[in-house]
Amino acid sequence: MELTVPQYAKHFDMALHLQSSTEEDIRKHAQTARDANVAACYTNSFWTPVVAEVLKGSDVRVGTAISFPYGCTSTAMKFAEIEEGLDLGATAVDMVVNVGAVRDGDYALVERELEGLVSRCKDKAITKLIFEVGFLTDEQIAHLTKMCCEIGVDYVKTATGSEAFPNEHQVRIMKDNLTGNKTKLKVSGVPRTFTLPATLWMIEKLGVSLIGTRSAARLVKEYEEYLKRGY
Repeated sequence: MELTVPQYAKHFDMALHLQSSTEEDIRKHAQTARDANVAACYTNSFWTPVVAEVLKGSDVRVGTAISFPYGCTSTAMKFAEIEEGLDLGATAVDMVVNVGAVRDGDYALVERELEGLVSRCKDKAITKLIFEVGFLTDEQIAHLTKMCCEIGVDYVKTATGSEAFPNEHQVRIMKDNLTGNKTKLKVSGVPRTFTLPATLWMIEKLGVSLIGTRSAARLVKEYEEYLKRGY
């Protein structure tokens, strides 16, 4: 079934994580996300109150990134950042996994952080775990995906975009290891030259529920024009 423009738009999270961003940049970014009516607008935690102000009254979620982009801050620091983000108005929280802990097989630490993320966000925000799949083996990706499903994370997410780009094989592993009906798949950390055909292929053929890209607003406009042409 062909997606409407609003349905297509809700398949996107729009993020701006440049350390050089000014408040004017952030406000413009959040307004663009609001105008395109995407799923969520993400920034670094300092800007969460600004994004919440711009998005107030819309159904675009206020996104914040935790331990971004490396994931190796202490567990206590991650939990403090989550709690502050929620207090500042975040309604979507993406936490980067401790990739080194996964590679070491320290799944007890990973489980503790996942449980802390889910418990703190319950009834307040949706949760996502960012894997950084470029550093992980197929077995580690599969195991981490299953862990997220068991603990109740809302989305498993491929990458931050600061390191290796995820490939189709890795996305399929994540998709194939989703269990239950709660946890969904988000693809992010891809080249910023994302094309309309690529997004439609991921949504329709790979079962991707969310796509994270700074180009979301442009893609929504392109999709609107695509439908007008009647293809």
